[in-house]
Amino acid sequence: MNEFIITEDFPKSEIEFDQRFLDEAACYQYLLNLKWHQGFRCVKCSHQHYWISKKHIYICKRCQHQHSLTAGTILDSSKKPITYWFKALWWFTTRKSGVNAVNLQELLGFGSYNTAWAWLQKLRRCTIRKDRDKLSGTVEVDEFFIGGQKSGKRGRGATGKTIIAAAVQRNGNKLGRIRLKVIPNCSADALSAFVNDTVTAGSTVFTDGWKGYDGLDKQRYAHYQVFQNKSSDKDSVLPGVHLIASLVKRLIRGTHQGRFEPRYLQHYLDEYVFRFNRRTSRSIGKKFMRIVQQVICSSKITLAQLVKTAHGNYPCECSLGLSA
Repeated sequence: MNEFIITEDFPKSEIEFDQRFLDEAACYQYLLNLKWHQGFRCVKCSHQHYWISKKHIYICKRCQHQHSLTAGTILDSSKKPITYWFKALWWFTTRKSGVNAVNLQELLGFGSYNTAWAWLQKLRRCTIRKDRDKLSGTVEVDEFFIGGQKSGKRGRGATGKTIIAAAVQRNGNKLGRIRLKVIPNCSADALSAFVNDTVTAGSTVFTDGWKGYDGLDKQRYAHYQVFQNKSSDKDSVLPGVHLIASLVKRLIRGTHQGRFEPRYLQHYLDEYVFRFNRRTSRSIGKKFMRIVQQVICSSKITLAQLVKTAHGNYPCECSLGLSA
């Protein structure tokens, strides 16, 4: 008889995790239960019974159609045991500030930094669900900047910096869910597109007085602009987004030693959003379960697609300076 577990099944602690996923069979069974949470069903003939090959291929007993739980996902063609991937998934989701490539290399005993870097890049691409709900209710929106210290113009007109648009849902005095996105500039087109993609119609949007927000659809949102006066500091105007900006910069200074490549920044932001929006979860294991569910639905990505450099050099998580 095929085993069956409910969707909301996850280890409650690292000790329980270690006891449960001692071998590859246990890991593959967990993937199977999450993929077919109502029991195995052949994609070709809908039969519900299977046998398992030595390579953990699930074969339908009726039509012999083969089902791989890792083919076509980020786990496809991996040369490392799946137990290593499960441990990486656990550390990736349960450590408060995440894990960087140097940490993961040491924790898993990899001989290559490049392998750890590639694994983390793949995992970060699994943090965002395509069908996730937009923010709603009262939402603060603003931008902040990440980049090296350079002379010249500061603020929204500065060059050589990466612009991050931030939206924070407010639940009274508490922060709700957030969204972060790298945008090309602070124009009305870029900011309006971010708000439209992020915030549900009918919501109340608070921004500062920047002219780029004048283009927000007044039929779609109730838009209020908050202006800073001489007696107030910038952080008090939109406290939610400014708190998030400071937390993101602190993460970069800490976990990533203040530097990494701009072209990979969106994936780091996605990871932060994943972790922040699940910060109130009662069990750390639930975050692990969520990322495993998204890994099952992920698409295969090759090393060449990750690197995207002319000479095949691995980008270091240490190539973008962070300004205060």
